[in-house]
Amino acid sequence: MTDHTATTAATVPASDATWAVEHFRMFWSAPDPASATPHLAPEIVGRWPDGRVLHGVREYRDRLINIGRLIPDIRLDVMEYAVNGGIAFIRWRGHGTGRNGHFELFGVDRLRVEGDQIVENIVHFDTVTFEALTGVPLSST
Repeated sequence: MTDHTATTAATVPASDATWAVEHFRMFWSAPDPASATPHLAPEIVGRWPDGRVLHGVREYRDRLINIGRLIPDIRLDVMEYAVNGGIAFIRWRGHGTGRNGHFELFGVDRLRVEGDQIVENIVHFDTVTFEALTGVPLSST
């Protein structure tokens, strides 16, 4: 298990969402959603491209855990980002091993932060491509 608490807590400025980009980068370099995630607001809302809306840390973490079970070596690399106050857009390249071997998938997350908490994440990627690469629909995670 990797605990990202110590490495991110000291670098969190409350002025804008730039810290959330670095938190995203660090988390997805070695994801462990079951570990401490102090930057997820208790009332976080996650909006996913399959139409599912997750409410609260438990639902949010559960989906990440299920995706991690499906793709144990999943990693997301930050390709570019933009920050406007409490909003961060992160374009990423995901990679891992699917049913036909190594794959890449591209997407964008839009994070809304308040202080040092992520209160909303809107996730965008091609769900048809996800299913083709993994062999299962996103809705099964």
